[in-house]
Amino acid sequence: MKRIDIEKELKKESDRFAPDPLDKIKTAARAENLLPYDTEQNSEVYTQGNTAVIAKNKRKTIWLFTAFASVVVCLILILSFTLPFGRNKPFNPTRLNLSAENVYGMGAVSGVRLLGSSMPASAVKSFSAVNAIAYTTTDKSEDEAKRQAERFNEYFTALDSFLGEEIISTTTEKNTDSRYPYDTKMTITGKDLNGNTISYLMYYTETLLQDDFDDDEREYKLVGVMTIDGADYYLEGERSEENEKDESETELKIRAYANKQDKTSYIQMEQEYSVENGETETEYVYSIYVGGELLEQTAVEFETENKDGKVETEYELEFRKGTSKGKYIVEREVVENKAEIKVKYAIDGKSGEFRIREITDENGNKQYEYTFSDNEKMIF
Repeated sequence: MKRIDIEKELKKESDRFAPDPLDKIKTAARAENLLPYDTEQNSEVYTQGNTAVIAKNKRKTIWLFTAFASVVVCLILILSFTLPFGRNKPFNPTRLNLSAENVYGMGAVSGVRLLGSSMPASAVKSFSAVNAIAYTTTDKSEDEAKRQAERFNEYFTALDSFLGEEIISTTTEKNTDSRYPYDTKMTITGKDLNGNTISYLMYYTETLLQDDFDDDEREYKLVGVMTIDGADYYLEGERSEENEKDESETELKIRAYANKQDKTSYIQMEQEYSVENGETETEYVYSIYVGGELLEQTAVEFETENKDGKVETEYELEFRKGTSKGKYIVEREVVENKAEIKVKYAIDGKSGEFRIREITDENGNKQYEYTFSDNEKMIF
């Protein structure tokens, strides 16, 4: 029997039935009058006509055909990059810029919680004592992320109310509570890890210190009290506004004091701006001062992303000054209908990941359980 060359047969079938993309392009070009039809008359001209005219017409035809083909190729490339075609869209988070009121509220809540919101104001330990314990009892042989877990947890706890869709919302009204001699009452609302609403109260008076109408600059000073769990914490802050034709900028800082009589030890949160490649970034920088000396500085930057029609929030925390170091990206997730926090970290060139979930102890108190990649758990 005669052997059938399958490869040759397939090639023949392909030539017979598979459409030639070049023919499609030629057909489209002729429809737009960009390419002449192959008629007998044209054939005769090419074979019998003036050589110079023939060459000129031929060059024109080739140029038009090349231009049209280039346009078609460009359209195909553009569509291939802009249309999803079933692929997942890339992660494109949006940096979050909070209003002045929201920054005041977030700074007051997180600053006070860093001080230690579970104790009465009169019983808060001095920063020097707290940090001496935290930094002298660490075991240098432990994994760096685990060694820093307790310090990281203090910031995580201070910020755990700001992982909801809106991160934070504030409402202000005239203060009618005679216990607090301030003009304004602010209600600060956030959500905890499980999505439950949490509210805090702040009483303050903001005073205009400087109003430069020529430069359109204004400066304000704030004094007030943050109340958490029945304890009052003294606050001070400053805010400046500068308005120009095409842009406006607000900078502010707020400080929380463990002891109103001691202005040398406090936590300050400051809103900072930086411009890079024409893009403005906003960070919230926490500075811990003890006895007038800067002990630790940490920056936080929030981002939001729309996933499956829901707005999700994450933040990046970076230890800049002090014993703690490294960067942490904190993101809320729902795993098997339970909220969890995924934390990615990079410390001294080494990266890793751990997870946080909320648990309760035998007395019903909330705690955080950290689970590392080797399944070791730490509870705070």
